[in-house]
Amino acid sequence: MEIPTSEKAFEQLIFENQAMLIKVCNIFCKTQTDKDDLFQEITINLWKGLSSFKGNSKLSTWIYRVSLNTAISKAGRKKKRLVQYQDKLPESAAIGSNDDSIDEEQIRILYKGIERLKPVEKALILLYLEEHSYSEIADIIGISEKNAGVKLHRIKRKLEKILQPYITLKHAES
Repeated sequence: MEIPTSEKAFEQLIFENQAMLIKVCNIFCKTQTDKDDLFQEITINLWKGLSSFKGNSKLSTWIYRVSLNTAISKAGRKKKRLVQYQDKLPESAAIGSNDDSIDEEQIRILYKGIERLKPVEKALILLYLEEHSYSEIADIIGISEKNAGVKLHRIKRKLEKILQPYITLKHAES
C-alpha cells in the first residue's frame, strides 16, 4: 500500500481501513458520541503521523498501531468512567429461542467481558479476534512474539474467569 501524499489519497486510506477503525472504537468506547470522538482523534493522529511512517512495517500495521495507541491513551485519560456490569444474563438469552439470538447474545457477552479488561488487554484481544498472527500482533503492539503469546494466554484465562458466571448460568439453563 502506497503512502498517501494528498488529502484525497488520505481520505481513501481512511475509507479502506474504516472497518478496522470502527472495531477499535467499538471495543474502547461505549457510547456513539465517544466512538465518534475516538474515530476523529485516530484520524487526526494518523494524518499528523503519516510523515513519520518509515515503511519498516506494512502501512496497515502502522495504522493499527496508531489506532490502538490513540485508544489506549484516550482510555487512560478517562479514568473516571463508571461502567455498570450485569451479573446475570437477561431472561431472553437464557431461554435462547433460536441459534441466531444465541450467537448474538454470546457476542454481546464476550464484548461485556472485554469491556472489563485493561486498555492494552483490549488491544491484544481485538487483534487476536481479528485473527492476526502472534507475529503481526507483536509488530502492531511493539512487543516480542513470545510476549504476545504469553499476554494473550493470560488474557484468555482472565476472560474465562470474567465470563464464568455467564457460562455456568447458560449450562444450568440447558
